[in-house]
Amino acid sequence: MTTISDKQKAKFQVGAHCSIAGGHDKAIYLGQNLGCEVIQVFTKNNMQWFAKPLLQKSIDDYKKAKNETGLKNVFAHAGYLINLATTKPENLEKSRQSLLDELNRSSQLEFPFIVLHPGAHLGKGEEAGLNLIIESLDIVFKKYEGETKIALEITAGSGTVMGNKIEHLAYLIKNSPHGDRLVVCLDTCHLFAAGYDVRTKIGINNFIKEFEKNLAWEKIVCLHMNDSKNDLGSRKDRHELLGKGKIGIECFETIMTHKKFAEIPICLETPKGDDNINDRNTLIQLKKMRKLG
Repeated sequence: MTTISDKQKAKFQVGAHCSIAGGHDKAIYLGQNLGCEVIQVFTKNNMQWFAKPLLQKSIDDYKKAKNETGLKNVFAHAGYLINLATTKPENLEKSRQSLLDELNRSSQLEFPFIVLHPGAHLGKGEEAGLNLIIESLDIVFKKYEGETKIALEITAGSGTVMGNKIEHLAYLIKNSPHGDRLVVCLDTCHLFAAGYDVRTKIGINNFIKEFEKNLAWEKIVCLHMNDSKNDLGSRKDRHELLGKGKIGIECFETIMTHKKFAEIPICLETPKGDDNINDRNTLIQLKKMRKLG
């Protein structure tokens, strides 16, 4: 058994979603305490459409925290209320405005991308839903002057939620006038729940081949590392601690030494436990995995 070099180890960067309670700077210090090398945060309360504008002091404190800790790899996740495919006119307008607001906040905090669940068609059908997402993204990007990209996240596909097929993400990216500003976020729990069997190295390699038939692998900018409480193809989005769910540990051991994932930031979204003990322990576990080759 060989040990990969320090340079190689540095490529398999791991971290967790961190709370912004008290300010975005607090998330950075929390991440440092947990042993994060990458951090995901919300730009605001994730269950509200809008938030008060960011104060310059809050932005300055956040940038100071990044400089003090050396934690530079930070990205955002959009709020859960946003649905760019909703059939309800009022909510569609709110979704578009909320996303624009989040993009502007992301620019202020210098996030390279913000993760977004594509949307649910609410009975209108996949084709109509996907086209409405493209229309919504077009409206938003035409009003946005910053550089933050949108990372469309693969979903479990619960109800009428779209994005549970690679083909959905490929359709959005290839048909959007802003395809160069759209990237991809993978999630192991979502993939498994959507029907992609990533439990083994063979399964992961098969997924990679299928993905590359539709999109360039370089479109992937982050990976949410989560086990699943539910079975393959359940279409239920319920995260579990790594190795404690239906996916099993081989998936995560494979990812942590697979050259295709070496450049992709890896972020936990698993149950945190008291005082974030689960994140702290799991990050130690992941760092041990990447030392093996």
